[in-house]
Amino acid sequence: MILHDITREKMIERMKTEFVSLSAHQLRTPLSAIKWTLRMLLDGDLGEITKEQKEYIGKTYESNERMIDLINDLLNVTRIEEGRYLYEPTLTDFQAIVQFVINSFKEEIKKKRIKFEFKKTEEKLPEVKVDVEKMRLAVQNLLNNAISYTPSGGEVTISLKYDKDKIEVAVKDTGIGIPQDQQERVFSKFFRATNAIRKETKGTGLGLYIAKNIIEAHGGKIWFESKEDKGSTFYFTLPVEKRFEEFLKRL
Repeated sequence: MILHDITREKMIERMKTEFVSLSAHQLRTPLSAIKWTLRMLLDGDLGEITKEQKEYIGKTYESNERMIDLINDLLNVTRIEEGRYLYEPTLTDFQAIVQFVINSFKEEIKKKRIKFEFKKTEEKLPEVKVDVEKMRLAVQNLLNNAISYTPSGGEVTISLKYDKDKIEVAVKDTGIGIPQDQQERVFSKFFRATNAIRKETKGTGLGLYIAKNIIEAHGGKIWFESKEDKGSTFYFTLPVEKRFEEFLKRL
């Protein structure tokens, strides 16, 4: 038997997490102020601007939005690592969660001319006990990836399935896929596939890591199938509380 004292490593790891959390909190306030100032300029609240000025300010606004997204992702990661991520799990209609996320992407789907389909179950789904805000974030991260990595004119499908004691969700796309030799790292922090980097798609490399932790914290499982240049399908399951399953059987 070999014993190794990891006290120092754990202390350094905790200090890193605290530093990231503190830095992210300090950065979020000025970035939010910049966001609203730029928004006021773009909306003409501070006076008229030329087309060229609007174009430059628009690009700055988008860059600032990406920074805010990164900060939010970093804060989510630190909360996960500190073990204080799920707050108020409640019994919820999961289909409503998925629909809420889909509605937030309608403009982007339309802009990219993506053929989108939401396949619902014929029977009413039993309720699941989840932290609604966090579960929306998990679905949002998966759908955002599908849309971001699918070229204009491609297809994205979300489907729901109820199987005995669990709900299964599948997010399928016809995008760039994930290279076979990189698939083991997909759920790692800051992972971005080489083909995604080459195409200069935006992303922090934290979305799937966060989604995985949210789903597993709810007692679920997540996995995927992917072929480069063919697309990807991400699946995850969530357990259903037994009493609701029994209630449905009596209907």
